[in-house]
Amino acid sequence: MSLIGAFTGAVGPILAISAVGYLLTRTTDIDVASLNTVGLYVLVPALAFHSIATTQLGGTAVLKLGIGVVAYALVMVGIAWVVGRATGESGPLLGALMLAAAIPNSGFIGIPLSEFAFGAVGRTTAVLYLTIQNLIVYTLGVYIASQGTDRSVRRSITEIFRLPLVYAVVAAVLFRAGGFVPAADTALMDTLQLVGDSSIPIMLLILGVQLADTDVSAVSRTVTPSVLKLGVAPLVGVVIALALGFDDPTVARVFVLECATPAAVIPLALTIEYADGRVIEGITAPEYLSTTIYVTTVLGVVVLTVLVALLQSGAII
Repeated sequence: MSLIGAFTGAVGPILAISAVGYLLTRTTDIDVASLNTVGLYVLVPALAFHSIATTQLGGTAVLKLGIGVVAYALVMVGIAWVVGRATGESGPLLGALMLAAAIPNSGFIGIPLSEFAFGAVGRTTAVLYLTIQNLIVYTLGVYIASQGTDRSVRRSITEIFRLPLVYAVVAAVLFRAGGFVPAADTALMDTLQLVGDSSIPIMLLILGVQLADTDVSAVSRTVTPSVLKLGVAPLVGVVIALALGFDDPTVARVFVLECATPAAVIPLALTIEYADGRVIEGITAPEYLSTTIYVTTVLGVVVLTVLVALLQSGAII
């Protein structure tokens, strides 16, 4: 697969739809909160249920994927901590650095990118990746974001049980185990597929809106997290994928692609809620993280185009 083919077939559509969201924000008064609520509570759960209920992935592949997602997060947190301490980061900024490095945008970017690049298997793998990552975000992520504060970590961890995505995944697994999944051509499954498929453009529109609302005044401070997220993270993903030995090479490739996606938005919400508002060397932790999200998303266009081309050609895995 050539770079042009990788761009037009996978990265280009993401960029185009996100650009629409960006322009909408600049020209209209769009309510991104409502869009986000619909996506989080309706569209993505429908996508997750349909994808998992109809997937051909076996239990071994799902188990290895779960181990891989957890291993990736722990390794990147460790690397970010070492690099952060070596470069003088501390307190909330060190936490923001670890979150930026360890939590990829496996939802808004990862799901559509994986589907465009690797089809139905790509979409299902990305949905499972996001589900497992949410468990990490609301446990390890909350712990990192709340270090040095008096906020209740236990209370926030319970937030994960308010996410319909978790229940959609559990329901899909139970339906499959009990043999209760309706036939693919029934009205129910067609409806779920239609609703779930609509989550792809909605997520990309939200991504564009978020980029338009980002303050990029601290770009110079994002070199370290950007290098970790776009340079080190893909290599870590490759090493873990090879170590796990996925039977299906497509699952392994999607895993690497998910690891390489830009810094995610959810850690920013955790940082805003838990980290204090201290200004350290002219920047707060939320400003540090939001700028990193913007920079890695913009630069990720090039990185992901190259990576998709390499993965589709089988040059890496």
